[in-house]
Amino acid sequence: MAPTTRRNSALVKKIATLQLRLAPLVPLPSGPPHPAFPRTLMAFHLLTEDELDSIASYYHQTTPGPWSNHYPATMNWDKEFLAKPTAAATQSSSQQRKHSRRLSEDEKAWLEDLMKTVEDIQAPVLSSQHEDLSRSGNNPYAGLSEKDRIRIKRRKVGKFIGLVGMETPAEEIAGRIQASLDRAIERSREELRRNEEVMLRRRKMA
Repeated sequence: MAPTTRRNSALVKKIATLQLRLAPLVPLPSGPPHPAFPRTLMAFHLLTEDELDSIASYYHQTTPGPWSNHYPATMNWDKEFLAKPTAAATQSSSQQRKHSRRLSEDEKAWLEDLMKTVEDIQAPVLSSQHEDLSRSGNNPYAGLSEKDRIRIKRRKVGKFIGLVGMETPAEEIAGRIQASLDRAIERSREELRRNEEVMLRRRKMA
């Protein structure tokens, strides 16, 4: 078979795949499918971020509720992790990354052990990725690009509606854990700073 013929055949198969129809999913306890629910695989890949957010909310996945876990699958939607950044959030994320690069040696050792544990959850993280995550403290999932954020949301919605190949990659799990750790460390440091300020004011008043 000539190369051009093979390429045309592959294109025809790809188009046929994208035209596959998807069964609509109704919300619990009742109601019509979401207005933007994709009717075909092509429509799924064309969903905007706002539509993905709306679908997740419509099917009770962004805020835990009585129906959230009664669907065939759940999205495990982390609102803080997947939120669109505001100007203030972008500045805060930058500050958190600066703090993450100043972790104590004990915190770094704990984080490295945690990353090694995460490696075996689903699939190994490439050694270069693991070294970047654990050694430098640079977490690509703490300051998601718009493209990466939408890709993760699309994968979560795809898994929810029953599409194959939408499993969570191990490096994303590791990134989320590190992002949560960064937030927890920053909050504890902020609380410590506030406590020190209160104690300092009390000493001045004494």
